[in-house]
Amino acid sequence: MYLATAAAGAVLVGVVTAGEPPAEAAQLESVSVAEQLGIEAQAAPVAEDELLAPLEQLAASRSERDAERAAAAAAQAAADQAEAERLAAEEAARVAAEEAARVAAEEAARAEAARAAEAAAAAARPGRATAAPTAPAGSYKEYAMGKVGSASEFSCLESLWGKESGWNPNAQNPTSTAYGIAQFLDSTWAGTGIAKTSDGYRQIDAGLIYIQNRFGSPCGAWSHSQAKGWY
Repeated sequence: MYLATAAAGAVLVGVVTAGEPPAEAAQLESVSVAEQLGIEAQAAPVAEDELLAPLEQLAASRSERDAERAAAAAAQAAADQAEAERLAAEEAARVAAEEAARVAAEEAARAEAARAAEAAAAAARPGRATAAPTAPAGSYKEYAMGKVGSASEFSCLESLWGKESGWNPNAQNPTSTAYGIAQFLDSTWAGTGIAKTSDGYRQIDAGLIYIQNRFGSPCGAWSHSQAKGWY
């Protein structure tokens, strides 16, 4: 119907313009058939790419934001894990140190108990200095020399007990319970396995037991006495 109308319009325009002046005919010719029919011109169709471009940009922006959030979450999780591992390592080190200290204390206590037991066994073992001499002979120094068996060690012992008591079995410290050649306190006597006595030979036996258990030798005891003033 539009085509027929347009055709009729074209014929009519041709008829009308045939009898009008050229200027008016030119003006009429410039009017389109669509305008004569009252049909508005339509805009050119928009390309599909132009419509999709904003949507694609929005999707890309959203993907970037999601990726950034995921990366931040992963970084935080890694940091949390590292901190947890650090705290766990510190706790493990603390527990290990406490356990090592406990084991060392137990070992020290066992070693001390073993030394005490060995000292007691040595004091009770026959044929050692704990046994009272059947018939002591000679002076106290000669008796001690025979027990020590070394001139150098006896020299240290002679100096030590010479300083302590002058080798007097009845020497008594006026300010303490130190008594005898070795100047033992009452508590020291108990560790030798020999009861406190005025017998100089037994005092020497007890003194040598104490020195052996505590310092290893008379020279060790003498060095300690020189450094500390006591043994």
